[in-house]
Amino acid sequence: MQSMRIGIFLVSAFLMLAGNAWADQSDPRLAGLFNQLSKARSPVEAGVLTIQIGELWRASGSDTTDLLMDRAAASVEQQDYDTGLKLLNAVIQIKPAYGEVYFRRAELFLLMDSTEQAAADLAKAVSLEPRDFRAHVLIARIADDAGQSAAALQAYRRALAINPSMEAVLKRAGELMMLEKDRTTL
Repeated sequence: MQSMRIGIFLVSAFLMLAGNAWADQSDPRLAGLFNQLSKARSPVEAGVLTIQIGELWRASGSDTTDLLMDRAAASVEQQDYDTGLKLLNAVIQIKPAYGEVYFRRAELFLLMDSTEQAAADLAKAVSLEPRDFRAHVLIARIADDAGQSAAALQAYRRALAINPSMEAVLKRAGELMMLEKDRTTL
């Protein structure tokens, strides 16, 4: 059974990579993938769909943009945050309607402890791609870390409405629901 799941995953990943030459958050294939994600019956199925969605989001339609994004990711991985930030800023200058760059820059800002800048980029990412469950999760975590449990719960719920298979998010949302319930009964 496990080998069959791995085989399905590899075939799906190959088909997805073979067919996404020029895509981004406006790719028409995303609607079907999000529909399937909302109905995924297993973590493996949800994982495959999440990977496919992520690949479509990352494919900017520009070789230059893709190269800069790859170099930014490599810089961040090497903890060269200044270079990563410069590269992501360059992508924003080239392709300001590319939602993925705002999400990636928000992640970098969080690594740099620049929460306000991260929140602004996450808001921009969500304005460009309202289905970006990753951005909703980070918005929730920022609110959660700030002690704003109601706002965090609302953002976690938005993320789960898009991708209900995120177990850690589901668990934290449940914990926050209990906290909010306790607050209202006091």
